[in-house]
Amino acid sequence: MIENFVGEFMRDTPSGLSALILGLVFLGFLFEKLPPAAVATAGAAAFLLLGYVSTDEVLEVFSNPAPITIAAMFILSSALVSTGVLDAASSYFVGLSERRGPIALVLLLLGAALASGLMNNTPLVIVLIPIISKMAQALGIASSKVLIPLSYMAILGGTLTLIGTSTNLLIDGVAQREGMEPMRMLELLPFGLVALVVGGLTLLLLGPRLLPSHMVSGEAIDDSTTQFMSEVRILAPAETEATGRPLSDFSALSKTRVLGILRGTERLKPGPDVELFPNDLVIFHANQSELLTLREHPNYRLGYFKASKPSTDQQKTEKLEAVYAGDAGSSGRQLRDLDWFKAGVRVLGIARRKHNPGPALSEVRLRAGDRILLEGSPADLAGILEEESFAAASEPRLRPYKRHRAGLAILTMAAVIGLSIFNVAPIVTLSLLGVGAILLGRCVEAEDAWKSIDGSILVLIFAMLAIGRGLDNTGVVQSLVDAVTPFLQDVSPLVVLLAIYALTSVLTELISNNAVAVILTPMAIGLAGSLGIDPKPLIYAIMLGASASFATPVGYQTNTLVYAAGNYRFADFLKVGLVMNLVVGIASCLAIWAFTGI
Repeated sequence: MIENFVGEFMRDTPSGLSALILGLVFLGFLFEKLPPAAVATAGAAAFLLLGYVSTDEVLEVFSNPAPITIAAMFILSSALVSTGVLDAASSYFVGLSERRGPIALVLLLLGAALASGLMNNTPLVIVLIPIISKMAQALGIASSKVLIPLSYMAILGGTLTLIGTSTNLLIDGVAQREGMEPMRMLELLPFGLVALVVGGLTLLLLGPRLLPSHMVSGEAIDDSTTQFMSEVRILAPAETEATGRPLSDFSALSKTRVLGILRGTERLKPGPDVELFPNDLVIFHANQSELLTLREHPNYRLGYFKASKPSTDQQKTEKLEAVYAGDAGSSGRQLRDLDWFKAGVRVLGIARRKHNPGPALSEVRLRAGDRILLEGSPADLAGILEEESFAAASEPRLRPYKRHRAGLAILTMAAVIGLSIFNVAPIVTLSLLGVGAILLGRCVEAEDAWKSIDGSILVLIFAMLAIGRGLDNTGVVQSLVDAVTPFLQDVSPLVVLLAIYALTSVLTELISNNAVAVILTPMAIGLAGSLGIDPKPLIYAIMLGASASFATPVGYQTNTLVYAAGNYRFADFLKVGLVMNLVVGIASCLAIWAFTGI
């Protein structure tokens, strides 16, 4: 039978060439000599060149609602990051770990799963990696015991809703192109919950035994964990000069850790009863985003500068983060005594790994490796960088938090999800309206919004949609259905579900899950027609199988993130991932079979 199938392909030139191109694309994904988007684009170009897909059909690909929705969800997720919503949630869990111990870790993982069902899980995992690592360190648990579970729970959470992963949206878009009705927001929820519960229990019971135990020695993967020492001078209108403000108000506003307060020559220790008065100098630790947020607050003057009133307040300024490499003329001298320190330049903060640089910014003695956040005119900053030994200098990668816009960001995301659940309008329409709302409301700067869109994913999706159209035109999809149908003709629907899920899961571990989804979705719909069964359950199986990628660090983006952050080996994913693939796969298919009555 297999020989006949291959022979028919060889006799049918369009089908044979199409299958060959598809095979080469899959090999390109597997060996990773080129980025997946480049491989897929080359494959789509080959179909166009051979005439298997027309220019008009390629242009129709760009009208598919799935990639547009995915891009919109990236932007909506970035608004939750830029307004500090995710940071606030993460800070809550760090405090909870001090009170509740390991239970806080479990709650964080559950929270990550639920949040993944409502937003893109890549920025979510990036934010949570340093948080869960700190929680594990505080509890005496190896970071490697919690980072893989974080990725896995985020993956499982993505199976709860239609917008949980970009793959779900893409599969729904392909299914609609094949004539199926659009899926509802919570249509996957019953099956996703089963997968989440079974997968979570498996991690809880087997994770401690199968996961490696070693502390992470590398640096955090993002700048949000680097703590800068800085200081603010308290300002106030003349009519309130005699009025003190609680120190807790300052700490709550900026999420800082106060080290001390200088009032004239007196140094005060931070405490719940301490009040701040105009001209007090508050010394504190905070991350880069917090510093930039305080820089814009009217009641505080951030940083150290020699002039009584910095010229940077009246002219266009730039911010630079520089790494100090050491200089004989500066070694051992305090910052206030350095000749090269221009009057118009403000030092916003100094970070020194695992050490406090000094009692105040003016008294810091620079050491090689110190990270310095500077602000000043372009000319003054250029002068400093030319005169002194800096290993590197770049613009700050983080932005000030827009906490005053957090309510709008949360309301917009909730509205998009809620209206989608009640099918008020298509998800693509609602997500685009949501993007318009957060951009008009300045929840995220337009520049940051566009940067949040992963262009490589969109290019990959568009290219694979074009390849899928070409395979359909040349009859490859129908040939695959005809070849598989005899093997599944006399088996139960449950076996069909298991076969589709297994094929999807295995391919997803090797190549892009978006590519797998585009190829297998029309095949599953055709197979269901040949077997006389409802195609929806098979679509559910592909959605769960394409997301539930546990056995390799390259099968899913969040796996790749924790692979680097947790200092894992490839085999660490295999040990626990293969078990997760098997258990979650069987549970998911049983749930689909039971709930749909296929």
